Amino acid sequence: MKKSGAWLAVYALEQIGVRYTFGIPGVHNTELYDELDQSEQITPILVTHEQCASFMADAVSRTTDSIGCCAIVPAAGMTHAMSGIGEAYLDGIPMLVISGGIRRDTGRHYQLHDIDQQHVLDGITKAAFLVKRHEEVIPTIFKAYEIATSGEPGPVFVELSGDVQLFTGEVDDLPVYQTVYQGQWSSPQPDEGIRRAAELIASSRKPGIYVGWGAREATELAIKLAELLGAPVSTTLQGLSVFPANHPLHTGMGFGPSAVPAARKAFEGCDCLIAVGLRFAELATGSYGMPIPENLIHIDINPEVFNKNYPAKVAIEADASKALEALLEALKASGQKPRESTELQALIKREKKSFIRSWTERQNPQRVNPGIFFGTALTPG
Repeated sequence: MKKSGAWLAVYALEQIGVRYTFGIPGVHNTELYDELDQSEQITPILVTHEQCASFMADAVSRTTDSIGCCAIVPAAGMTHAMSGIGEAYLDGIPMLVISGGIRRDTGRHYQLHDIDQQHVLDGITKAAFLVKRHEEVIPTIFKAYEIATSGEPGPVFVELSGDVQLFTGEVDDLPVYQTVYQGQWSSPQPDEGIRRAAELIASSRKPGIYVGWGAREATELAIKLAELLGAPVSTTLQGLSVFPANHPLHTGMGFGPSAVPAARKAFEGCDCLIAVGLRFAELATGSYGMPIPENLIHIDINPEVFNKNYPAKVAIEADASKALEALLEALKASGQKPRESTELQALIKREKKSFIRSWTERQNPQRVNPGIFFGTALTPG
């Protein structure tokens, strides 16, 4: 069958569940936008600047079950979008960036917007592809989606040559997308890592749990682990939503000198830290001022984060949900009983109330009191 590259691209985007694209139509992606206009599933959102497009795509990936997708012109559109693409890369947010491109069939040089986009984006994308043939369109977008959503997520760039978009070409079939990535074990010996982690936890006097954005799909498992161990829980800045703030074992963000008193006091004397889905970055650690115990169990799907700022006694390269599920099973198999945490919960509750009171009792008629503002904002009704 013969299909235009623009039609094939929209078909592929529909197959992977894209619901919105963000960008500006132009010379090099008019055909793509013509096909998006015909889609019953995808709504193209017009923006005033491609930086808006990339940040809006980022937001879609963070808040929905669909991947955020940009549909932009090459060169200027790509460089304008780089701030949002870079933010997604740094934060581990999946994103697809679909760009038009120059024609590759004319033999002409110095075309409008003729730039090596893949080279420019090297360093802020997980991968960048240039599609020159019709039969490459669908498999490339499928592959880009898998790369964007697997391992530590991030943005992936796909450039569609102008001639591929514009003209029809022969394709053998229209494959239906089937999910490949389902979370993974990456460690060479995951069972050994889990066994060692369980032993460290069992021999600890006061374990603590530190969770980041990478554990966002493992909230219920993190709660079970915290309740089993009677352990205080802190989050990174990016991982604030990963553990419910109203849980009696939740202490706040971080637990070093820059953290709130509830976190500092709850983690005092922590002799075994279980860190899940985080990188021990500067902001989350208060400029690396957190007191990390020697017995650090670090779980992350990206092995590059291990031992960067703090050495791990046990490093487990795995999907957060799979690792926590296995760790809970290992602890229960070893006879671990729920640890008492009544006093710890009382301390956390007391310190949180005291901290809010220290703000709400301050009176300044010239400024909005932060304690009152946030207390009112978070109170129903």
